Amino acid sequence: MQNASAPAKRLSILLVEDTFSERYYIASLIKSFQPEDVEFVITQCEDGLTALDTCKLHKFDLIVSDWRMPKMSGVEFCKRLKETNNPAFFILLTGNDKTQDMVFAMETGADDYITKPFLASVLKVKILAAVRLIQAKQSILDSNKKLETLLSHKQTELQQAAVLQQSLLPKEDLSFDNWDIKHYFEPAAELAGDIFQCFKITDDWIGFYVIDVSGHGARSAMLSFTLAQGLSPQRMDWQLSPEVLMSRLNNLFDDPANLGQFATVIIGKINTRTHQVQMCNAGHPMPLLISSLDVQTLEVPSGLPIGIDKHSHYESGEYQLYPGEQLLLFSDGVYEVNHPQHGMFGLERFKQRCQEAKAMPANKLLEHLTYVLNLWNQNEPQDDMSLLLFTAPMHEKEDSQIEPLMSTVSK
Repeated sequence: MQNASAPAKRLSILLVEDTFSERYYIASLIKSFQPEDVEFVITQCEDGLTALDTCKLHKFDLIVSDWRMPKMSGVEFCKRLKETNNPAFFILLTGNDKTQDMVFAMETGADDYITKPFLASVLKVKILAAVRLIQAKQSILDSNKKLETLLSHKQTELQQAAVLQQSLLPKEDLSFDNWDIKHYFEPAAELAGDIFQCFKITDDWIGFYVIDVSGHGARSAMLSFTLAQGLSPQRMDWQLSPEVLMSRLNNLFDDPANLGQFATVIIGKINTRTHQVQMCNAGHPMPLLISSLDVQTLEVPSGLPIGIDKHSHYESGEYQLYPGEQLLLFSDGVYEVNHPQHGMFGLERFKQRCQEAKAMPANKLLEHLTYVLNLWNQNEPQDDMSLLLFTAPMHEKEDSQIEPLMSTVSK
């Protein structure tokens, strides 16, 4: 069973002609050209000035105007109308057939013209062509409006997702047993592939991770969210060693669309009483150990990023932090920012900036680093930036010499 035919679309036409008989004749012709799916609604005016005032009160899709009229000519009417950014399609009727006159008419804003005297068939062709252009333009405007509505909905969804993602990050001024934890997070887009967290495991141990999923946008954000959920203490046994946690996370990694995604990850544990640190690395940038004397790179044993090989083998490294020392973890988006003239910031320059600011308190250190990085990238985010800074509490042995220890932690 077929649906009833859709109602005809109304198309508003303004006809401007000072001679009544010609105006009546042209209006009758235009009415006879009306397509089956369109209803012509014709308004008539006898001069350009009246027509201009009428256009202030009503919207017209098509205007057909004579050139020579009292009070205001059709050319002047067209010029004044187009100055108001009126989108109506304008056809000029004229007895002038000189090329320079036609050029002048088109330069004032007319979309088409017909030279008098004209054949009815010529007027029909011009009117129907104008109708097709008007309909095509309206179709584009309708499509754009639908797209804008859709984009608005999507933007709202992205903003809601971004709020959810932000909620998965550590709270500000996080502290466990006098261990101070500062962090900085800046996504390159609405949603990020970076995510990190720190939480208490037992009275003596805290756990942490930093995840950087390849790519940007919603797909990377959804995967980082999934991996973060997988590492949640409610779902993962953080009594296990970091390399076991990494292997289990690698098995959780899923790329159903087979897009070649992967993630670099650092998983670690800190004993808040003994200052022992255990870390496992899956292709992530090596962390830095910052003390009052030096800035050192901790060469954490590194395996393949997760998501590349389900059978990847991972190992943990063990380190000792002394009072006042700081452990800085970061994503590659921190040092891979580019300056339009000077190129990439680079890891060595980032390490040097840490060296210059090593005496600063933790919050000032992060503020300094992020200021320098944003100055370098001209405040135009290029990749997700994540920094996580742990500061060991001070005690009587605060002058102990810095000697980070390394050993492989057995499973």
